[in-house]
Amino acid sequence: MTTATICTIGDEILIGQIVDTNSSMIAKALESIGVQVVEMVSTSDSAEEIESTLNRCSSKSNVVIITGGLGPTKDDITKTTIARLTGARSYINNDEQFAVNSRILAARGIEMSAINRDQSKVPDTCKVIVNKVGTAPCMEFQLNGALMFSMPGVPFETETALPQILASIQEHFNLATICHRTICTFGIAESTLSDMIEDWENNLPDNMHLAYLPNSILGVRLRISIYGTNKEDGEKAIDLQIEKLKDIIGDAIYGYGEDSLQKVLGDILLERNATVATAESCTGGKIAELFTSIAGASRYYWGSVVSYDNSVKINTLKVRASTIDTYGAVSSQTVEEMAEGVRKLLGTDYAVATSGIAGPGGGSAEKPAGTVWVGVSGKNFTVSKMFRFSGRRDININRFASHALNFLRLSILADK
Repeated sequence: MTTATICTIGDEILIGQIVDTNSSMIAKALESIGVQVVEMVSTSDSAEEIESTLNRCSSKSNVVIITGGLGPTKDDITKTTIARLTGARSYINNDEQFAVNSRILAARGIEMSAINRDQSKVPDTCKVIVNKVGTAPCMEFQLNGALMFSMPGVPFETETALPQILASIQEHFNLATICHRTICTFGIAESTLSDMIEDWENNLPDNMHLAYLPNSILGVRLRISIYGTNKEDGEKAIDLQIEKLKDIIGDAIYGYGEDSLQKVLGDILLERNATVATAESCTGGKIAELFTSIAGASRYYWGSVVSYDNSVKINTLKVRASTIDTYGAVSSQTVEEMAEGVRKLLGTDYAVATSGIAGPGGGSAEKPAGTVWVGVSGKNFTVSKMFRFSGRRDININRFASHALNFLRLSILADK
């Protein structure tokens, strides 16, 4: 298996001034051609640190990809450091990169300076990959037997150069296929899920690996990876294991890959030619925001009533005042009447409603902060369920909304 290390250079990453998006972009690209990323590392703008890091990375990986430190200022020392590390004797001007730089600077109304000219000069130990959208060329080196690439840190410049980098890697290595599939689950805690699927996991083929990718708000994703096979056979083998997994956890699987609950719900509603509305108290419109984040949601999502005050529940959603007086606003009875009310008000096939206590205050011994009731109403049913969490207000609201979407999904699937 061909392995790779991704190295980002720059103090601005280490102090959190900018977010490193390059590494994830590069990793996805490498995986797509069958290169396994074994490490991601960030290092400071220090020649000693850069040398130490690159020596170590090139000794353990077949491919090293570096981003950052190629700008025209004195703190950008990646090129000079790699030149010294690879034993360069001189710098050579690359005419093609110089022409690109001249065009870019002219378009910006900037006169070519000595610093700008130096950017098109490269160590004599490298092969140049011209940067067509920036002034710092990409460079390909050999170090400790590894193929090493130095790329600009600007994300769109990295993205533009990636196809040429991938092509060079494919020329140098006989790459195996890596097949991945991510399974999105909801409603089962990671430890419980692990216990439920332990026998299934233990009986996976030797060349298949399972990884748990938990998210406290959005559930647990399971990534199945298979190595050393062709794409067709790999995908068939993964499909077989997913079918076995479905027999164990069933509707806890809501989607695959980058699927979101709101996207999957939209697909279900479109398939049924059905519509939905929302009535929100404690979530304050968060569920509506999630629905409308999907392009084309207007085909199935009609709208929302944010009934934060009880007067809106009573006057707009037609929740009976006696229901709130008897059971409270945070109750099964109230949330069911909210769901029925908004469904009838907006004329939809389904509706989901929330009423709860996001915190940090407002709770009681019986209904502590973090308690939410979710109600779902269809033309032939109305159901509700309580969920209880502990956490910050913003986290609780996100949890309330995601569990409401999942409860709606399960309720619609059960509506035959």
